[in-house]
Amino acid sequence: MRVACFLAGVAAASAAEVTPVQKVIQLMNGMLEKGKKEKHEEQVQFAAYKQFCDDTSVEKARAIKEASEQIESLEALIGKCEATIEKRTKEIAQLDEDISVYEGDLKATTAVRKMEHNDYQATHKDYTESVDALTAAIAIIKKKAYDRKQAASMLLQVKQDLVPAHARRVLDAFLATTETAEDVGLDVSAPEANAYESHSGGIIDMLEKLKDK
Repeated sequence: MRVACFLAGVAAASAAEVTPVQKVIQLMNGMLEKGKKEKHEEQVQFAAYKQFCDDTSVEKARAIKEASEQIESLEALIGKCEATIEKRTKEIAQLDEDISVYEGDLKATTAVRKMEHNDYQATHKDYTESVDALTAAIAIIKKKAYDRKQAASMLLQVKQDLVPAHARRVLDAFLATTETAEDVGLDVSAPEANAYESHSGGIIDMLEKLKDK
């Protein structure tokens, strides 16, 4: 107990003996330790921030590079598309021109086709009427005692432009003979009648051939 009291007394005496300079030194040492601690904390914080900046810089540089490459690619694609648009525009203009020409050709062809169709209808009608007239004339002439005027009337209905020149001449001669026979009446001699029947047979053959054509 006495020893403890003695040590406490020594300590109190030592504390009482601290000078102002020592007190300042103690304060400065405390500030130094605090400064070192804060410096360390700032260094750690700075290192972390610097790492963030470095990482961000690398990432942004990579992104900028990729964006630049993409821009170049898109610009090339745009150039290609513009060239394609120009080409397609010219092709469309050419096609429009072709369509205009085709429509004009179609209109002209349609008009010609209509004219040809009308001509065909008229020609077909002429042929049909001529064939009917030939059929009727042949049927009349084949009779021994036939009506010559009726036969001549049927033959006159045959379109002259549908009959060949040599056939027209034969028909004209036959019609002239028919008119002559009608003028002189039925009192003709037997030789004349035979000759007329022979002439009629030739006409029938010719008419049959015309009909087949």
